[in-house]
Amino acid sequence: MLRGCPRRDSGTGLNHSPVGWEVDPKCVRTYEEATALKGKKIIFVVGGPGCGKGTQCDRIVEKYGYTHLSTGDLLRDEVKSGSARGKKLTEIMEQGKLVPMETVLELLKDAMVARAGKSNGFLIDGYPREVKQGTTFESTIRECDTVLYFECAAKTMTERLLGRAKTSGRADDNEATIKKRLDTFYTATEPLVKYYEDKKKLNRINAERAIDAIFQDVVKALGPAPPAAGQDKLQGKRVIFVVGGPGCGKGTQCDKIVAKYGYTHLSTGDLLRDEVKSGSARGKKLTEIMEQGKLVPMETVLALLKDAMIARADKSKGFLIDGYPREIRQGTEFESNTLGKTSQHWKDQIVKDIGLKLKADKTGA
Repeated sequence: MLRGCPRRDSGTGLNHSPVGWEVDPKCVRTYEEATALKGKKIIFVVGGPGCGKGTQCDRIVEKYGYTHLSTGDLLRDEVKSGSARGKKLTEIMEQGKLVPMETVLELLKDAMVARAGKSNGFLIDGYPREVKQGTTFESTIRECDTVLYFECAAKTMTERLLGRAKTSGRADDNEATIKKRLDTFYTATEPLVKYYEDKKKLNRINAERAIDAIFQDVVKALGPAPPAAGQDKLQGKRVIFVVGGPGCGKGTQCDKIVAKYGYTHLSTGDLLRDEVKSGSARGKKLTEIMEQGKLVPMETVLALLKDAMIARADKSKGFLIDGYPREIRQGTEFESNTLGKTSQHWKDQIVKDIGLKLKADKTGA
């Protein structure tokens, strides 16, 4: 019996195989992979070592629900797994050879397909590093939707990496090695940047500024975030911001509101502590941020609130948001990203610390 692939029609399906042919399982897997990735955004993340793209990727994940895939992490995880592929990778690395591009692509594709059901899209970090890698990815897996290029001067990246070296313990965070890494990056990346710029897919992001300013440009490049799964459950739920200084008694009043109205009391502080205790990937990241004395990004707090609200929506008449917002931008971001563009929703705000006056402002789209 002959074996081959069915012809692909001009739509999305596969035609029947010719009579007497057996469909090659590889073709079926390719079709299933393409179906799994259909409609998922694919974003290449390009930037030199120390440009801050890791920090921005964390924020993109929280805001957009994308999955951050680092080729370096995928390779290390495969080696640790002890799989046949992992043993082969260990052998290649011990011989000082480069990991074949085909192997990296297989790891990326497997990771993307495995996570496709729970992700809105993918941030591909550390790949491609040259034009051939990009074109091979696109011909083998799928074309990317956009490229984020975090531009940063060599001097700035060197200073950041040397600063990181004081706590990282990484052997490659020394001036001589950093210079070699940057030289390699610029040599390989300049043609890649030009290639995607010519295809009108490149977004240059000035990475020399404050983290929040950089992220604002990232959001402009990526556009509005897609609605989270289950976000429609929040339609019609009352949302009340609880504002008041420490010791004002708002906690006591929240307890009374919960008892009388059947609302759910959500404290951002409690959500953060619970996430850390859970030991989740996000919890570990929060621990790292806090240990460094940094502020938790607004996108992370919003993601925690949104997840908590959606999880409790079926059993709650509304939500008391305690400890958030603390400034105007936090409030506007909450309303645009958590409530979304519903045809009708209620935005309520407690305007007194203790003498509570609930004011409902009905708005329409």
